Amino acid sequence: MHYTNLISQIFEKFAKHSFHPKIQKWINLAYVKYFKINLEEFDTLESYESLNNLFMRSLIKMRSFDKAQNVLIAPCDSKVMEFGECKENKALQIKGKEYFISDFILEKLEEGFSFINLYLSPKDYHRFHAPIDLKIKKIDFIKGALYPVNKMGLEKIDSLFVKNKRVVLSCEDYRGNPFYFVAVGALNVGGIVIHFAPNIATLEENYSHTFAKPIFLQKGDEIGSFQMGSTVVMFSKDWSYQTQLGESVYFGECIAKEKE
Repeated sequence: MHYTNLISQIFEKFAKHSFHPKIQKWINLAYVKYFKINLEEFDTLESYESLNNLFMRSLIKMRSFDKAQNVLIAPCDSKVMEFGECKENKALQIKGKEYFISDFILEKLEEGFSFINLYLSPKDYHRFHAPIDLKIKKIDFIKGALYPVNKMGLEKIDSLFVKNKRVVLSCEDYRGNPFYFVAVGALNVGGIVIHFAPNIATLEENYSHTFAKPIFLQKGDEIGSFQMGSTVVMFSKDWSYQTQLGESVYFGECIAKEKE
């Protein structure tokens, strides 16, 4: 077992433990203050019986967003770490650090795809949603390490995305184009929850399943959640990203429009 996985397992046990309400409130408050978390859209500190519940907090009220088909929304609260065109089966995890897409999603993409990497920090809302209407055709769980996916980790570790634990959703967008949504695990992110495949959170070995009938998700539908910070990577075709490197984006915000 890699040492980052061991650290994550220890932290996960602590985060999932429910302490006495007064102690738990203090832990929650310390976490919120340290990471400067805004809880205006969420429940009270007292309502979270463990630190893990605070990490995986849900919105009290659904955010509004543009429901037009030609608008792709941010699937999560995050920071744009990198985006651009896929070239020769390669994408960037961060400037200067390429990796092979086929090693990452277990499929080789044809030309014309673009990618975007969205990093969720420990302060962010940790649930992720469908960025556009999607038909989910296949799910893959790839066992791996849990290296940190912050800027330092991305710059230091070659092919980090390929090495880390992840869940790959092979989808189809409303025009019938392939669309890939990847939830990447990280340090202290032992579990990746996928609502329509609850067994994923407990798997210890690689797993692949093709759905006999594709699962349809409407834009904005909740797909799942992370523990602590992590990354979402998307590969899409015929979408033009309208964002900047290092920009903070929020679930529901327009980040791309359909190419004309």
